[in-house]
Amino acid sequence: MTTTVALLTFAAALVVLAPRAIGGWADRSPRLAVAAWQAVSAGVLVSVVLAGLALLVPAGAVADGLASILDACAATIAAVYGSPGQLAAVLAGVLLSGGVLLRLGWVAVRTRLRDQRERRRLRATILVGARPEQSLGAVLLESDHAAAFCLPGRLRTVVVTTAALHALSADELAAVLAHERAHLRGRHHLAVGTARILDRAFPGVPLFSRSRAEIERLVELLADDAAARQVNRVEVASALVTLAGMRAPAPALAAAQGAGVLRVGRLLRPAAPLGAAQRMVAATAAVLVVAGPVALAAWPLVSAVSSGLCVLPGADWS
Repeated sequence: MTTTVALLTFAAALVVLAPRAIGGWADRSPRLAVAAWQAVSAGVLVSVVLAGLALLVPAGAVADGLASILDACAATIAAVYGSPGQLAAVLAGVLLSGGVLLRLGWVAVRTRLRDQRERRRLRATILVGARPEQSLGAVLLESDHAAAFCLPGRLRTVVVTTAALHALSADELAAVLAHERAHLRGRHHLAVGTARILDRAFPGVPLFSRSRAEIERLVELLADDAAARQVNRVEVASALVTLAGMRAPAPALAAAQGAGVLRVGRLLRPAAPLGAAQRMVAATAAVLVVAGPVALAAWPLVSAVSSGLCVLPGADWS
């Protein structure tokens, strides 16, 4: 029970403290910030699942160490699991861990199938009549609305409308194309998709909602930075302003998605990136928030596995 309490306390601490800890530097290192949000989300999830599994371990089996287990495992396990209190703890552990994993798996499968349907629908409806434009390395779509977006997946595609082609200068268009290709190259849809799955699976957890919003925003900053390495930052900002207000179809990512004063301001007045020491501290913390719950749960779980190797008195193994 002590391990379970420690794991749940660890998860609660992450939910409360992590957003503030990451928020202060995220825009200065968006790639590391995405990894940090993913690590924190994983840390919370792993903590809760392991807390449930820890309830399956008889308290007496790990109280005095491995030697005690090997000496009297049969009597300990029989006595502990025979008590109503321990049986209730086992059921609670099964419900907690099993419920979290089943819910997560169910939502993940549904989300994947829905995204696949949406991509097929887009290709069968909105993109009907679109033609490949070799000079752009993109698909050109006839439309009166200025827009540009990418469709991830097996058939990775960058889509630009004719209205966007007319509205953007050559440098702005190059910035938009570089932005979309950065999304595809970095597989940003995977990070965004995972965050959305967690938010949909556990809508009552504010950390997952915040993580989803931040990762959606940060991948746009990552793509902005990639575009700014190929085109002048002013042109990237100008392209965002030109395409401001557009919204990409559901499974797509777009240059103007989430565009606003903050993104444009960041491009025009870039902050100094994190120093090497700061990056090392942040990366180490990201590893620890995932490794921490595993370490907390390791001893009881190892002890439980070891106890299962004992030969019960009177048992016939022949």
